[in-house]
Amino acid sequence: MGWWSSNSSAPAAPPSQPQAQSISQQQLPPTPSTSMSSSAPAQNSNPESKTPAGQDDDFHAAFPHLTPDPPPSTSTSTTSMPEAFLADQYPTNMSCTAAFDAAFYCASLGGHFNDIYRYGELRSCSEHWRDWRFCMGLSIYSKETQREKIRQHYIEKEEALKGKPNSEDIWERRTERDRIVDAFSKAEEEARRVEKA
Repeated sequence: MGWWSSNSSAPAAPPSQPQAQSISQQQLPPTPSTSMSSSAPAQNSNPESKTPAGQDDDFHAAFPHLTPDPPPSTSTSTTSMPEAFLADQYPTNMSCTAAFDAAFYCASLGGHFNDIYRYGELRSCSEHWRDWRFCMGLSIYSKETQREKIRQHYIEKEEALKGKPNSEDIWERRTERDRIVDAFSKAEEEARRVEKA
């Protein structure tokens, strides 16, 4: 009945087989770490499916503000630390699909409802469409030029907002020395202690 029927149509296996399968799955060696698996081809995977690294790239392209920071380099640079830190804050990838989805949603009934609910008026979707057209125009450039143009695009967007009231009127932007490291380490230690007890 309904969408549950696909599970009920599967042939029933004898009771000894699931136990043997679960025991054999428990005895499998642990999967290698991501650093080792990136150099070796994936086994028993669908050729059409993406690797976890490929899925991460798609995710970070769709949500550039959630992209993790690259590990700090040991080489010295000529720029000062705050300038280098601020330059790294801008994304270098842009998903045209995500830009189109944002523009299309803005123009949809749900987007209009959000505008009225949040801002009390309908807002223009031209900024979203401008982002999508910008992203579509990047295909003629090399990868390095694309990264630089995307970073410059986000810098220009932020500069346009600088004159308007924002949270930086009250709060200062965090710098490298203000970065929070191991924010939940005490909670993790407490959880481990409680689990042992």
